[in-house]
Amino acid sequence: MPSSDFLTGLAQHLCKKPVSVENNKHKQIDMKKIALFAVALMLLMPALSFGQDQAIGLRLGGGNLVGAEVSFQTPFGRDRAELDLGWGGNPDWAYWSLTGLYQWVFPIESGFKWYLGVGPALGNTVYSGPHDKTDGLYLAVAFNGGAEYNFAEIPLQLSVDTRPELPLASTDINNWFGLAIAARYRF
Repeated sequence: MPSSDFLTGLAQHLCKKPVSVENNKHKQIDMKKIALFAVALMLLMPALSFGQDQAIGLRLGGGNLVGAEVSFQTPFGRDRAELDLGWGGNPDWAYWSLTGLYQWVFPIESGFKWYLGVGPALGNTVYSGPHDKTDGLYLAVAFNGGAEYNFAEIPLQLSVDTRPELPLASTDINNWFGLAIAARYRF
C-alpha cells in the first residue's frame, strides 16, 4: 500500500535506526529533529494569512483541566491556524506545551461558529510524585473541536472546546478529553 511505504520512509528518515513497520517497539526517535520540524511548521502558519481577523488571548483548562495557554489564531485560506503555548501543573508535576492546529471553521449564525482541527503538540513534563511515571519531552497529535462566539460590537471572541491528544513519543501524558474555555481579542 503506497501510504504505508510513505510512512515507513518518513519514520526511517526521522529515526536513528531503520524502522520496521511490523516490529517497531525498539525504534529510537530523534526528538530534536521532530521538535525542530514541528516548531518550524507552527511558526510558518501566521505567514499564510489572507486579511481576516487574527485573535490572541488565553485558553484555560486543557488536558487535566488545569493550566493555561497563550492562544494565537490567524486566517489560513478559508479556515485558520491556531498556535498555543501552554503551561501548568500541581505539586507533583509540571508541564509546558506548544500546539499548532489547522482548524476548519463553519459558521452557524450571527457570530456563532463551530470548528474542527488537527495538528502537532510538542511539550515537556516533569514529574516528582510518588508513582513511577515517565517524564520528559513528548510529541502528540492533537485533535480539536469546539464552538465560539464573535461579538459584533466589540473585538472579543469566547469559545469552549475539547482537545484530546494522541501521544506518539515518550512520557505518560493522558490528555484524552481536554475541555477548555478561551477569551481572545480580535484584531
